[in-house]
Amino acid sequence: LASAWRYAQRTGRTLAIDWRGSCYLNQPFTNAFPVFFEPIQDIAGVRVICDDEINQLSFPGPFFPSWWNKPSIDCVYRPDEQIFRERDELSELFQAEQDSEANTVVCDACLMWRCDQNAERQIFRSIKPRPEIQARIDALYQEHFEGRNIIGVHV
Repeated sequence: LASAWRYAQRTGRTLAIDWRGSCYLNQPFTNAFPVFFEPIQDIAGVRVICDDEINQLSFPGPFFPSWWNKPSIDCVYRPDEQIFRERDELSELFQAEQDSEANTVVCDACLMWRCDQNAERQIFRSIKPRPEIQARIDALYQEHFEGRNIIGVHV
């Protein structure tokens, strides 16, 4: 998310957070982002679409990486090699100084550690877990971690 946000910021694009089909939900057409995080419309000046509006959008082609320009029936199965190739293509694009000619850039590969810490900090400052999720995080912290030294927690 931080890498995609930084690219959108640099190129003047809108950031669409489309987490439909998440392995964390049983509803394939539900965008997971607003299930877990409070809705946002902007991250440091970048317009964000992350709610049910996603279901009304038709993202315009051409797409980058080019694999996404295939007919949808050809996109059902994405082998690991393709995901790794996309990750590398996206990394190169995001680190380049120019924009892509594609109308839609699809960032559907893990780009951990491929952006600067300031972008990550901006995302962590900008997105907030929904109150019921924050309450569960706080309870877990109090029960297991409060008053102890902690190296890292992934909740």
